[in-house]
Amino acid sequence: MLAFPKKYRRGLLECGVALLVGILLTILLEWAFGEEFVTRQQARGYAPFAGAVYGEGRRDDIRVLLIDDMALADAGQEWPARYGYSARLLRAMAQYRPKAVFVDIYYGAQREDDSLPALLRQVCALHEQGTKVFLAASRNRRDEYVLRPELEELAGKCFEKVAVKYTPDELDRLAWNYTLALPGAHHDEHGMKSAALALYETGGATVPVEHHAMALTWGSQPAAHGVGWVTSLHGPGADESYCRRPHNLLAELSPPGVRNAFYDDGNKPLCVFHETIRAGQLMSTTPEQDARLRLLIEGKVVLVGTALSDFSDVVLSPLHGRIPGVYLHAMALDNLMVFGDDYARAMHLSLDWNNLKLPVFLVIAMLIVTLPLQRFKHAVEHRLEPDGHKVYFWRGVLYLLWGPARIIISLLVGCLMLLIGQYWLDLGFLSIINVVVLTLLAEWFEVNEKLGKYFWPKLTEKGEKHVSH
Repeated sequence: MLAFPKKYRRGLLECGVALLVGILLTILLEWAFGEEFVTRQQARGYAPFAGAVYGEGRRDDIRVLLIDDMALADAGQEWPARYGYSARLLRAMAQYRPKAVFVDIYYGAQREDDSLPALLRQVCALHEQGTKVFLAASRNRRDEYVLRPELEELAGKCFEKVAVKYTPDELDRLAWNYTLALPGAHHDEHGMKSAALALYETGGATVPVEHHAMALTWGSQPAAHGVGWVTSLHGPGADESYCRRPHNLLAELSPPGVRNAFYDDGNKPLCVFHETIRAGQLMSTTPEQDARLRLLIEGKVVLVGTALSDFSDVVLSPLHGRIPGVYLHAMALDNLMVFGDDYARAMHLSLDWNNLKLPVFLVIAMLIVTLPLQRFKHAVEHRLEPDGHKVYFWRGVLYLLWGPARIIISLLVGCLMLLIGQYWLDLGFLSIINVVVLTLLAEWFEVNEKLGKYFWPKLTEKGEKHVSH
């Protein structure tokens, strides 16, 4: 049996006390204040790091096709456009043979439109050429996902219905999570599949649908073409630079005020992550444009959505600001393609014996945060025991530097824990940041050490005497 020297046993006991107090304190803070305790603001601060680590994901397999004001005006349409317009758009897209098409437009209204048969024919034509077709369906008061009767007759034959209802975060209204299946009548135990899940399964893979929503990771590298939709929201001649490319990672992790001091566009959101095609580009093309569209669309998953000035199908991204809702489904699909079964789960801190990942992460976080910082602080204080004016001077300098140093160390520790939580334990972004914030707060305010001295005074006194010797 290994025997540790007495001085090391004392050190281990002291660290164990700090770890135990920190864990109990974190659970208590979670219970008392809930997940909203500073978490959302800190999560937005760490989102650029998560986006940078995510890289380009699988966005080369995904395209977003936007119907904007300019496209409608060029086609002589107003919203809601005639069914014939949707038919022409799908027909133009079909010649480039996409792998799958999701139309994020709800065809449920019983309105008179003699061009409806053209839409029905084109949906089936896409299916017959081998392109998977998915149409958005919204849940009614009877918990049923229904379209107008003419389309319902073709559901399961020419296309598949998918759920598109989205509920933003209750506190900051941002899109942190994505539900893979929504409840409803006349469906399996998990409910109606979401658009992202159904599109992901076209590749032959499946993922388990759990009661935990998928926690989204938003990519931060802008697509080459993804900002044109803003022009239609502000009219002709509007400034298209509503968004920006990311600066260096340190600038992105800095508070907005600091970033704005160094960059003129620091207050703008990042440009969207997925390559975007404007609907008007499909209606009239030159040979060069036709070749480019074929390169963009052939064999890709295309998500069709709207970016209209008088239609509020938008979501709020922690990185990209206010963007058309179709980008939410595109990002969720990208996450599924990247992570598969290991997609991040959004969960709350609790002692759930069926899933101990978050409690395990809490222990890891306390080990990473509490022990190194405490031991480093004690070592520095020991080296600067006051024995003269010179030492007092350097002790003051040290304490002036200790604040910024703790901020930098805390930032680096948070990034490390984000990687561990997301890529090892498959935890959701907010779940990770919640633990990071609580553990760092406990250490910053030295609550662990103070409580340890209060409840275990003899142990901490021995530890301090040992350090002083």
